Amino acid sequence: MAKIGPFFKLNGAHLNALRDGEGLDTQVLEREMIQNNGGIDLSAQFTSSIPGMGEETFRFFVPHFKREYDNRNVREREMSKTLRKYSQISGPCSMKVDSTDELLEHMLVGYEVAHFHYILGKKHNMRGMFPRYCCGTSSRSVALSLMDFNYPNAAYAYSHRYDHGYVILPFVMANESIKGSIVVDPTYDQLWNSDKGRNAVFVKLGSEWEYKTDWKKGANLFPDDISSMDIFREAGSIVDWDEGYRDVRKYFARAFANPVYAGAKRSQ
Repeated sequence: MAKIGPFFKLNGAHLNALRDGEGLDTQVLEREMIQNNGGIDLSAQFTSSIPGMGEETFRFFVPHFKREYDNRNVREREMSKTLRKYSQISGPCSMKVDSTDELLEHMLVGYEVAHFHYILGKKHNMRGMFPRYCCGTSSRSVALSLMDFNYPNAAYAYSHRYDHGYVILPFVMANESIKGSIVVDPTYDQLWNSDKGRNAVFVKLGSEWEYKTDWKKGANLFPDDISSMDIFREAGSIVDWDEGYRDVRKYFARAFANPVYAGAKRSQ
C-alpha cells in the first residue's frame, strides 16, 4: 500500500472486509503511531509541556485546529481559503474509490488527522475536559483539515437529539454497487463507560445506519443534521454549522449522485 502524501504508512492497518461497521483497530494503530508522533502515548497524561515533534508539526496534520481563544476572523479567513479550492463543487459530494485497499488508505488519513488533533486537544485541554463535550469543535476542525488535504466530501454530522457530532466521508465504489461513508470520531472515547480506544474510524454502508455506544444509554447517534462544504461556504462562519441538511437522506442522495476524485496525493 502506497504512502499517501505526508501521512504515515501503518503496518497495523487492516480492513478485513467491506461491510457495515468494519473499522480500523485504532488501539493497535495508536501504539504504532508512537514512533511517528515523537513518542507520545495518547493514554498518558500530558499538558502544555507535551513532548514530541512540536506543535507546528502537529498542526501541519490539523491545519484547522481550533482553540476557544483563537481569533475568529483569522480562522474564518483560513476556512474561506480552503473552500475556495472547491469553487466548482456546489453541493454535497462523495469520493470515487477504486478498491478496498484505496478505501483503507483514506481511512488512515482520517485516523492520522484525528490522532494529531487528539494530541493538540489534550495539550490545550480544550474546554478544560478534553475530549468530553468537545465533539463539535473537534469534528469541525477535523472535517475542515481533511478538506485542506483534498477531501471536499468531508462533512460534519450531528445528532441534535442525542448531542454528539463526528465526521463523515461519503464514498462510492468504482462500480457504484456499494455506497457508504467513512466515519471518523475524534472524541470517540467519551462515548463509553470503559476503554474502547480513541479516534474511531469505521465504515457505514448506505444512507441510513446505526451508531450505538454507551452514550445516552445506547441511543442511535445517526445524524439528523449534516453540514457539508456548501453549508460551510454559505454560513461563512465557524459557529453556524449546526444548521445544515436536516433531511439527511436527501443529503446522502445528492452526495452519492456526485462522486468526485478526492484525497491526499499518493507517494511510494
